[in-house]
Amino acid sequence: MKITSSKGNFKIIQTIKNRDELLILGSWTDITKQFESRRTFLVNKAEGLFGIYICKQECQEFINHIMMDIDYNEWEDFRLDEVSSMNRYLA
Repeated sequence: MKITSSKGNFKIIQTIKNRDELLILGSWTDITKQFESRRTFLVNKAEGLFGIYICKQECQEFINHIMMDIDYNEWEDFRLDEVSSMNRYLA
């Protein structure tokens, strides 16, 4: 799932190894605004892509936090897109 909002741009991927674990990808700035920087790791230096592993409960809280902070003027900037299920990553 891709999330685009005023809080940042994120991609959420479910890991294959642990069904309760999710990988959130985004820029350093976007991820560290929402999560602790010590949990963040570099995924792709050329693209400036960073990641963080979280459980489904924490992801639910993260999405709720993003949606609750949207005011009526920002709804046009908020987008959820489905990521192709053909791309799977072993984490």
